[in-house]
Amino acid sequence: MNHHKNNWVIKFFILSVFLSITLTGCGPSEEKIAQAQEAYTALTQLHNEVVEAHNHISDNSLDQALIALAAQVKEIETHNLNELKDEEIDVLLDTMSSLTDSYEEYLNEINTIQEQETAAILTEIPLTLQNNTEMTFHALALYSEDNVSQNTDVLEDTSGLSPGQYLAGLIIYKDASATPWILKLENAEGTSYEIQLPVNTYKEDGVSLTLTYDSEQNEIKCS
Repeated sequence: MNHHKNNWVIKFFILSVFLSITLTGCGPSEEKIAQAQEAYTALTQLHNEVVEAHNHISDNSLDQALIALAAQVKEIETHNLNELKDEEIDVLLDTMSSLTDSYEEYLNEINTIQEQETAAILTEIPLTLQNNTEMTFHALALYSEDNVSQNTDVLEDTSGLSPGQYLAGLIIYKDASATPWILKLENAEGTSYEIQLPVNTYKEDGVSLTLTYDSEQNEIKCS
């Protein structure tokens, strides 16, 4: 995370002067004011989303462009809708539409940068498992301890991992914090086992692990 961002990374809040809906005799229509309110609310929300995303990358190459965008949003805040004609609000709407497009493009670019930065700090580790138990496992999932939702069953649509068999081609990742991974197994009887894998001890060229069963502890061990 970059803690040295420029001052552009300030969340915007909708100003009451811009959102005023008091109509004057020769002022804009209520419909135009509502359109401007909706567009401005969406724009500020998108700006805030970009702020949050930008705070999570180290790359500062977009700083100046984002500062310029933020200044344009701040300029829109200075307008009092009651003092504008419908045609002038249309110009504001076009401006906000253009700014929205720009923010969406930068958000996509920021997301790409974040993916690249994340990938750069992940070390891919090939993994091979040998089943040295007397059980057949019908489900097996590998996932990072901080990302339990990514627990895809790699044995799905297979006959399972039988005693004595090897399972190769598995991949785990070591991040900068060496977050442990979880090996989750389920045997034919439906009994589940979870094993924490100390990825900080694994080398980049790969690791071969053997599954054994400890009958006294009633647990699967992996070494």
